[in-house]
Amino acid sequence: MQTEISTLIQAYIEQRRQTKLDEIEKKKNVKNGVSEIELANLNEQIQTAYQDFDVQTWLTSAAVRAKQISLATHAVKFTHGSAKGSNILALVTHTDAPYLDSSAIVTPAVDAVGNAAALDVAKLLQLDDGNATLAVYLSQGDDHVLRPLASSDEQCQLWADGLRQALEVKTPSSHTLAKQIYFPIGGDNQYHLISPLYSSALAHELFHQVQHSRFSDEMKAAREARKKNQPSDIDVVRYSNLAITISGGSKPQNISQLNSKRYGKTYLFPCTAPDWQSQYQPPMFGSNWFDSREVGRDTYYLVKLLAEFLVKVKPLDSNIRIRQRRDRLADQILDSILTLAAPHQVNAKGWSETSELSPAQQCWLDPQADHLYSGDWQTEVSRDFGLWLNNRLEKASQQQLMLGSEALQHWQALCHDAIREAGR
Repeated sequence: MQTEISTLIQAYIEQRRQTKLDEIEKKKNVKNGVSEIELANLNEQIQTAYQDFDVQTWLTSAAVRAKQISLATHAVKFTHGSAKGSNILALVTHTDAPYLDSSAIVTPAVDAVGNAAALDVAKLLQLDDGNATLAVYLSQGDDHVLRPLASSDEQCQLWADGLRQALEVKTPSSHTLAKQIYFPIGGDNQYHLISPLYSSALAHELFHQVQHSRFSDEMKAAREARKKNQPSDIDVVRYSNLAITISGGSKPQNISQLNSKRYGKTYLFPCTAPDWQSQYQPPMFGSNWFDSREVGRDTYYLVKLLAEFLVKVKPLDSNIRIRQRRDRLADQILDSILTLAAPHQVNAKGWSETSELSPAQQCWLDPQADHLYSGDWQTEVSRDFGLWLNNRLEKASQQQLMLGSEALQHWQALCHDAIREAGR
């Protein structure tokens, strides 16, 4: 059975009264007791609480204090804590919204901004009977929901008009501390003043989504199942590269009610451009793939390191440490080249038939082309690599290195071993 909003209001006021009474009783029941004067004062506070939290008395006070707050989905204080501009309550939703904004939220959370001492009025306005909140009823002019609690129509109208002050922006205004965009609309210095507002409703929805993915029981169970390689009906959701901003410092309630519930936190998602995924292009032009742009770009830094090392040790006598360091740097170059070659080797078989590659390199990069070359294509490709590396090292060293056949044979041997180990 649906509970009427008036019953919810009575229960809410009673709950607040009971909270106040519990605080007073706790003071009365201290371990060492209280003096007669203190006891009399506490008893007086109890009587005051019964009077202040009488339904009609409290609603009359709430109607007066409602102007100290404003219910909003978009709040200006998140831009600057001292901004005094208008806040906006926008509850229109679009289930087919093309963008992730506040209109895409089916049931947006409503925030409360203003005097923290009047946030109890905000909670009153957000009491929900299952059909709508008290704020929605009042915004639609349905003042009758308050009539069962009032002693007269006049009192009911007084409450409704007072509480509606928290929902209305009679004179929209911006502020010097708010974000402002002056948008020209014509000559004679005419413009629209656009003031982008922070969507606390959207921030609150995203906050709960992230918190659910991190701390909910079902997410914990799903992660545990994944860890144990067990099946689960729940998808594991993870948000990576999040940043956090804090609004309000040690007093988040000074910004807004929902900000206090979020402990001042707002999660920010990464907005970097996506990684560029280049369209695959087989090396169709040029007889020597080692001279291609992709090989040069990917090995530039590694070749430079090897050249710098060889220039540095050139005056020294060769020893095992120098040779091992040289071969490790050369192996890194070969690893990079073999990584680049792998996509070509798994491309559609026979793709190299229309390319300009030498027959030996066709056999290497296109396994289907083995029949095109009857010789030892591995030795030929290794020699191509040795000649290429010698040339690149001489250029990278600005001709400080002049490498001959001995270096060529060494690079060739390293490449031959690498190709054979790679299974080609």
